[in-house]
This record gives sequence, C-alpha cells and structure tokens, in this order.
Amino acid sequence: MVACVATAHEPLVVEAEGVAEWKPPYEQAIREATRDALRQAVEQACGVRLARLEVGRDGVLEQSAQLAFAQGIALRWQMLGEPRRQNGCVYVRVRAEVVPLDRLQTPADWREVWQAVGHPPVRLVVRYTGEIALERTARQSLQATLRQSLGEMGVRLSDTNDKNHWQLIAELELEPITRWGDASAPYGLGDQFASWQARVQLLALAPNRREPVLLTQRTAKGVSLVSDADAAQRAIRAALTQPDAHWRTTLAMLWVEQILSRPEDALKSQPAVPQSATREVSNHAKTRTDRNRAAAPRKPARTRTNRN
Repeated sequence: MVACVATAHEPLVVEAEGVAEWKPPYEQAIREATRDALRQAVEQACGVRLARLEVGRDGVLEQSAQLAFAQGIALRWQMLGEPRRQNGCVYVRVRAEVVPLDRLQTPADWREVWQAVGHPPVRLVVRYTGEIALERTARQSLQATLRQSLGEMGVRLSDTNDKNHWQLIAELELEPITRWGDASAPYGLGDQFASWQARVQLLALAPNRREPVLLTQRTAKGVSLVSDADAAQRAIRAALTQPDAHWRTTLAMLWVEQILSRPEDALKSQPAVPQSATREVSNHAKTRTDRNRAAAPRKPARTRTNRN
C-alpha cells in the first residue's frame, strides 16, 4: 500500500514496505529492506524511465547504452514502527517525501535537492588532445565552464583524489579551422578572424566501477576577431553549454540511483515513529505492482594526445 499526498509545490508523502531475507548480519538485512522500501516508494509514486544513449561520429555508431532511472527522489524518510520478521524475511515500512523528477526542470530545482540530501563527492579528470601551445588555456577554460555549470545546480567539484569519489571525466579534442594570421587561408581570412573546433566528451565513473557512463559528446566551433586562444575558449564553452546539452540531468539521475541504493548514507532520515501514530491516507495514485527496471587543412603543429 502506498499513501500519497501532494500539492503543486510540496513533495509527495509516500508510505511503502520493503522486504529482505532475514539472515546474518541482521543489520545488513534491515538496511536492504530499507533500501527496497525506499525504492518501492519512489517507483510506485513516480515510475521508472528507460533511456537509451547512442553516440556516433561520421555516421558510424560508436557507443550505445540503456539506462533505467527512477522518476523521483526521496528527500527525507523515516521508519514507521519496528522491522517485522515473518517467514524468514524482514519487512521495513517507511514514510518518504518524494519529489518527481519531472518537477526538476531547472538547475535551481536540482540545487534545492542537493541542499536537502547532499550530492556524492565528485572530482574532475581532464584529458586533452591538441596543440601544446593552447593546452593550458584550454584546460582552464574547460574547468571553469564545468565548475560554473555544475555550480548552477548546487554541485561543487572536489580537489581530493579519493577512490570513493565519483569522477567526471572530460575528454577534449581541440583543432584549428582557420588560424589567426594564417596567410595561406583562402581570401585572406586569416588576417580577419580565427576559427577553432572543440570536441568534448563527458563521462561519469562511479566509485568501485571500471566502466564509465557516457553523459554527452558535443562538437562546437568558436570564432574570434582577437586570437586563436579566444576562439578555442569560445568553442569549448559552446560545446558544454548548448541548449540541448542535458548532461547535468543525466549525471544527477545517476546520483539519484546511488542515493536510492544507499539510503542509510545518502538520505536524511528522521527518528522512527510508532506504527500506531501514523494515519493512513487514501491512495489516489496508481499502484505499480511490477517494477520496471532495465536495468580541416591545417599547418603542422606540436600536439599532445590524452594527457591527464
């Protein structure tokens, strides 16, 4: 049974019960039942979304992946009564405040979520391919743009190299289209502007995982009337801030999955309340009994490939 109460601006109040096999260590069994209860609460209240990511280059498919995301996140929860043992299983009942993901439309919405539950620690790893002369400028521009974009949704990058931290891997390829001052450029355009292209691929690597998840792959051009460096910076910013670049949302939903799988570490719980103190509310939402899971020509120049 799930009880839901919601207004236009408040989270859904959901009650659900989870189950796990009752076996030693018993504290772990209770944690697993709690995870199951929170997962059911979110899925029954908001559903599950399947997403397929496909990335290609020059008309050839390079990578594809299918991901399953819960359609909501529990901001707070509390256990109702004591864990109940029956037929070799332990049952845990929780009340959770759930926010549907479709309400999280802006970076400010996600900022409120991370203020409530806290986001997993994440550090930035940059891999650069391009001309050595522009490497420092390119790295600084990439890091500044990512920090600003993440900061808008309340996420701060960690400077600590910790194996328990998530990694945001940014792979940058930078190449010139028209160099500043290039006398060989057609129609003398090199004396008027510089044009560079940036290809950025972002991946997220969870702790204790070997394979990262592709967040986005974008290519953009930057034009400058000032210098090659300015054109390169413009291209990098354009690749990361295109209107349809939803990589922040994809990263956030990966974190939602981690939060749901480790509620005792990630969610802010409140003291348990006796079962008799709870009041059942009529369920006006459709209860889901089956949970869906998915599971250009240029002059030769010195370059550096994939330097960490």
